[in-house]
Amino acid sequence: MRPRPLVVVTAAIVAVSLVVAGCSGDDEAGADVPGADALAENDALCLDGDRADDPVIGWVEPAIELAVDRYGDPTFFEISADRQRVSVIVAVDGTAEQLFYCGAAGYVPPSSLGEADGATFGPTAVDFDPDRIFDQLDEELDEPDIGDFAIVGDGAGGVAYDATVQSDAGGVLLVRLDADGSVLGVQAQ
Repeated sequence: MRPRPLVVVTAAIVAVSLVVAGCSGDDEAGADVPGADALAENDALCLDGDRADDPVIGWVEPAIELAVDRYGDPTFFEISADRQRVSVIVAVDGTAEQLFYCGAAGYVPPSSLGEADGATFGPTAVDFDPDRIFDQLDEELDEPDIGDFAIVGDGAGGVAYDATVQSDAGGVLLVRLDADGSVLGVQAQ
């Protein structure tokens, strides 16, 4: 399995530093999420909330809706959920912009990451079941510590799903998943 495709971004350090933490939420995130028009700006980069036990994958759909409201028909480089927020990286006229969706805590408006190139996908390419995507990981691993979930372009307009699983011993696995949660491959990091 090859590693996640990378977006060539001149300001990649900004993206990495912003993704380190996130917004408030819980495992059932998305249940009480306001519409995009009712969201407030979160001035704390969503760093002011609690962390869920697992990535807030229930917020992926509302994050896509927020991007559609903001950009019309966006083209995505990556959508990723950590335990506090969803990061959305959108292609805009040869550059990448990143915004964060934070559930009831609001959103962080887009910021430019600089020039970008890479595999992209549209909103309709994302089709996974947030209630089942981690089922096989949960069955095969003893209490997996899933740090994040990402959706990236597959180079053909579709998507690839992966999860980062952290070990108590310090190891990290990148697990490629099918939309139904089936494990397609594993790569040590």
